[in-house]
Amino acid sequence: MRVTLHFLPRFLALFCALTLLLAAAAEAHPAGESWLDRPLTDWNRVRGQVAPLPEPPAVPDIAAPDICNEQMRKPVQPFERALVARGWKLFGPVQVFGPAQVVMATSGLDGMCRPLGFQAFVTWDGRYAGTLSPVAMQARTDGALVRVELLSPSRLTAEFSRYAPGDPACCPSRTAVVNYVLQPGETPTLRAEEVSHFRTCPNRPAEPGAPTGGLPSGGPGGGGGADLLSGKRWTLVEAEGETVSVTEPFIEFDAANQRYTGSDGCNRFSGRYELRGSNGLRFAPPTRTKRACLDEPVRRLEARFNRLLLQVNRFEMTGNRLVLYASKRRLMVLAARPSD
Repeated sequence: MRVTLHFLPRFLALFCALTLLLAAAAEAHPAGESWLDRPLTDWNRVRGQVAPLPEPPAVPDIAAPDICNEQMRKPVQPFERALVARGWKLFGPVQVFGPAQVVMATSGLDGMCRPLGFQAFVTWDGRYAGTLSPVAMQARTDGALVRVELLSPSRLTAEFSRYAPGDPACCPSRTAVVNYVLQPGETPTLRAEEVSHFRTCPNRPAEPGAPTGGLPSGGPGGGGGADLLSGKRWTLVEAEGETVSVTEPFIEFDAANQRYTGSDGCNRFSGRYELRGSNGLRFAPPTRTKRACLDEPVRRLEARFNRLLLQVNRFEMTGNRLVLYASKRRLMVLAARPSD
């Protein structure tokens, strides 16, 4: 017992020092130093071939074995065994959409069981396609993966934390949403297509030079596009030029909190949105219920609506019609009626 008490102060000092180091790292990445602020590169291909499976970085692994390591899981597939053979530790659930899978792996864990030097690996039919980030990530620091979702067997979206100077380690003021395309085949590859930035705290002023855009008339609920969108239920009437005659999918906008809610025909959803300039509009990936959709036409419309929603980058309003575009391409038309 005396040995344990003698060791305890040094352990606590080490733990506190590491915690402060991680917090400082979260504040030491101003905009412009992250891959999320630069033009996207195809890091998952090298000379026309799929990049080799990366080695895990060297990190301090101080997880308490009896607590944190319960999060670790054993490999059950050949690709997972290949990761473990390279020194990675598997954690978290595997996401699956048909032959596409997302596997999480880390180099180590901190004293609060958070991953250090972690990555998200994407496979197609068991074959390695690439990673969601060109570099290994640290929990609670700039550029750390927050959430990933397989939208279809060939499309993914992921959300990354973005810290500004002065942000506490717990609460980044922005997030970056990246859309990916997964190319299937004998040598599948994953390619990042687009990055969008969102403020996590709508009422917090944006830092000078931060690539978040702005809201018309001074911010959420300040008039302009925000007021025109809110207070109505926008029901889908056209998708990619095809007329839709249904009561769902629909979207409702909450200008005060800069959030959108609605239904895709099978599931309810909720997420953040951001207006930019006079007609820029972005939807962050939503949180959805997990109800299975058994009606095939409804299921196809659900998948189509969700796919198009995350491609939107601008809107136009004509009378009671809201037209959503991806640059010049017309994606969807929604008609307004008063919210229930």
